[in-house]
Amino acid sequence: MIPTIEEQGFTLDFDAINKAITPKTRAIICCTPNNPTGTVLSEAALIELADLAQRHNLTVITDEAYEYFTFDDHRHFSIASIPEMKGRVIACYTFTKTYAMTGWRIGYLYADEAMIPQITKAHIPFAICAPVVSQYAALAALTGPQDCIAAFREHYQAARNLMCDRLDKLDSVFAYQRPHGSYLMFPRILLPDGEDSMAFCRDLLLGGKVSTTPGVAFGSGGESHLRLSFCVPLEEINKAFDRMEERYR
Repeated sequence: MIPTIEEQGFTLDFDAINKAITPKTRAIICCTPNNPTGTVLSEAALIELADLAQRHNLTVITDEAYEYFTFDDHRHFSIASIPEMKGRVIACYTFTKTYAMTGWRIGYLYADEAMIPQITKAHIPFAICAPVVSQYAALAALTGPQDCIAAFREHYQAARNLMCDRLDKLDSVFAYQRPHGSYLMFPRILLPDGEDSMAFCRDLLLGGKVSTTPGVAFGSGGESHLRLSFCVPLEEINKAFDRMEERYR
């Protein structure tokens, strides 16, 4: 697990990545747009990651579930689009985010043809195949109207802006990096008891009736943070923050 640079918007720390590579290293896993931080890795950063992978003969495994949900002037760039990375990328996608199909458990991946039989060997014991009903649902998503994607993105951007505005009013409790993608953000807890994110989130749930995810769930580097999701109605965001303001006033 390699922490990102929070002060720069949770960007990649290439010094740390290089130091973490050993003769046993075979792959690097990265997520962009990122869960939980909302970071959208730049094309320049991903080109640098590709160069590193080629130098060390590594595969890059990507999670690109939020590819269509980026905000402001940020755009998603897939490392799989770099010609030199052909044969070195396993890019993973899902219908869950793009088409709001949470629970249907269906996705797909892109990889070099030679990799697919090896991936299938692992996939069969885990899942055998995606449920048939989910396959029909995915087909309907792909062949149906696509304007829902833009509508989701517009809602998420408005929800992101609202959540940032409400966090600004709790600047003695949280500090945050403005997310540029996904529908998630990862504020730092400033209160003394925020060092234990699990305890903080439990207190917020029981005492404030607001459900969040403790940062430690994403590894030790996530401690002192909590994950917030804005894939909800604006009214829910306001209700949650009204309760938080009441809790921490």
